[in-house]
Amino acid sequence: MSTDRFKDLPIHSYQSIRGDIQTGDLLLCSGSYPVSKIIKKVSKSRFSHVSLIFQWVDRLMILESVESYGVRIVPLSHYFSDYRNSGKPYKGNLYLARHSAVKDLVPNKLNAMLRRGADLTGQPYDIEEIVKILASVVIDDLTSIRNDKYICSEFVQECYKKAGLSFQDDGRGFIYPEHISKDPSVKPLYELIP
Repeated sequence: MSTDRFKDLPIHSYQSIRGDIQTGDLLLCSGSYPVSKIIKKVSKSRFSHVSLIFQWVDRLMILESVESYGVRIVPLSHYFSDYRNSGKPYKGNLYLARHSAVKDLVPNKLNAMLRRGADLTGQPYDIEEIVKILASVVIDDLTSIRNDKYICSEFVQECYKKAGLSFQDDGRGFIYPEHISKDPSVKPLYELIP
């Protein structure tokens, strides 16, 4: 399955579809930051980042692992107005997607997913994994080694596993945003704009 499925999606402002977003939805990002460009090039993907969305009271929040912070929880609205506390939106394209099984998850499975994300909050970003991913382009026999650090897609995979769902990796244990976006169970919904 190709990420071409994300081309020509309906474009909606975040505020106009905010009520349609569900716990367990995915935010897929195609950034124009230097690190984002490297990730997209190495993974041969349109995507550089993925995060997990959840509803908390009347707020939409993101569980994610990012280079500068590690695993964190932030309001989804930050992507549209104050990314990196800059007072500006995220530089790049943002897409909303939904795993087909999430809507059928019983509350305890969704809670297990979110509990795992909350338990990992504060864990460091896995810089070594990114270096290995970059090196794997040249050295084909590298494999991913599990540790207590997470790149974005490893983190999302870890959360989804607690709900009994998982995504296919590259066969060597590496998982990129590309693998999640190409999963046949992941349905592209919208391109989001501020």
